Amino acid sequence: MKRIVNSEEMKFCDSNTIRHFGIPSLVLMERAALCTVWHIQAEIVPGGHILVVCGNGNNGADGLAIARILHQRGYQITAVQMPGGKRSEENLVQRGILGQYGIPVFEQLPEEPGGGYACVVDALFGVGLSRPPKGAYAQWIHTMNRLDGYKVAVDMPSGVSSDTGEAYEAAFCADITVTFAYQKAGQVLYPGREKCGEVRTADIGITAESWLGRSPSCYAYGPEDLYRIPKRPKRSNKGTFGKVLAIAGSINMAGAACFCAQAAYRAGCGLVNIYTPQENRTVLQSMVPEAILTTYMGEDAAGQQLLDALSWADAIILGPGIGTGSQAASITKTVVLHATCPVVVDADGLNILSGSLELLHQAKAELAITPHVGEMARLCQKQVADIQPALLETARAFSDRFQLTCVLKDAATVTAIPGQAAYINTSGCSAMAKGGSGDILAGIVAAFAAQGMKLEAAAPLAVYVHGLAGEAAAAQKGCYSVLARDILAAIGPVLQEGIR
Repeated sequence: MKRIVNSEEMKFCDSNTIRHFGIPSLVLMERAALCTVWHIQAEIVPGGHILVVCGNGNNGADGLAIARILHQRGYQITAVQMPGGKRSEENLVQRGILGQYGIPVFEQLPEEPGGGYACVVDALFGVGLSRPPKGAYAQWIHTMNRLDGYKVAVDMPSGVSSDTGEAYEAAFCADITVTFAYQKAGQVLYPGREKCGEVRTADIGITAESWLGRSPSCYAYGPEDLYRIPKRPKRSNKGTFGKVLAIAGSINMAGAACFCAQAAYRAGCGLVNIYTPQENRTVLQSMVPEAILTTYMGEDAAGQQLLDALSWADAIILGPGIGTGSQAASITKTVVLHATCPVVVDADGLNILSGSLELLHQAKAELAITPHVGEMARLCQKQVADIQPALLETARAFSDRFQLTCVLKDAATVTAIPGQAAYINTSGCSAMAKGGSGDILAGIVAAFAAQGMKLEAAAPLAVYVHGLAGEAAAAQKGCYSVLARDILAAIGPVLQEGIR
């Protein structure tokens, strides 16, 4: 599990390393410059012409140091710095060093040389940017993007928020971003993730000690975290691994029930009971013969039969494909008010709750919701355009307001937990953008919960596993042709990898 930081946390760690531990700022700066040069040298042969564009703060000072080291290693350097404005102390020192070496620093972007630039290095802003670049800054960024050559961002592409991933109208488009100490939230959230290119994290001497006991606000799971998958003792039976009740499907909508039930089984659950209309019995018996079926007809959907099913379960999935009519609304209300085991609310269950949010305050059980951005907009009574630039903020606010785990699904899914760090998912790919994928995620979350995990732990792990399964399916089928069933088939190998 790796730490994902925002700009304030990065400044906090940087300051502690300098002031508390006594490592001079210029030492950290030289390390940052050396790391960046190492990555440039891996791509550009000596003698190449490199443009280094520097701002007036410490990110610009990094750029000036990079220009000097590249010059010393045999590269042809054009160093440019934004004129005017207040320059940081370190920036002035680094510019003075360049002067001593006889390396000119221009204050206007020169005409592109005849052979073009082999590499363009962006050291204008770094992680501290909090507003759109304006005037000459914006013009310089647009010009840098138009230039040929390998594009390298120092710590963060200029014009991208390190906190939210928002990319302003003028934003540098990097081939690689060399970031320092930790990945930034804006490097894993979209659209900033795309602007960064490949992110390479460099160790410059800021370590866990620099936090002075403070915890980060975000984490991301990695392959090393697959050990968290629930273990399977040798002496066991199907009851050992939990019972999932999948309240899913409606007339002529059996697919969602099929996918979430199969996913729960694939993720290790011992028993799955599908609660669904009588009309789905034949197709579900064919598609998921392992499942128990509890079917209902007419207005009997939210009666004693449902209460009995709730008491049987160790975890519940509520909502995939149930519709939004009065019958589905009655089922949803009954589950939220009477369930006592963990409940994962997805799809139509969320759409029903968006009109009855007060029910969430009345829930007895531990809840997790798994909305995509459109469903989240309905829950929050906002526009999608308001949600997308603020995934972390939105998920955290809703999680804290209703004291539940909020899995806000997007290209980089965010999981927020009341009073705890959030998780930003780094697995998955565009091949997963297919019908049924969300039903599978709900099934994995419920399966982990049925096997004894708290929902707050099951949800981010399930999101990560789900993404790995999508990546594996895409590697086998191609990014265009993955179906939900391919993601299902890949769950087993991903979990098996985790227990090795």
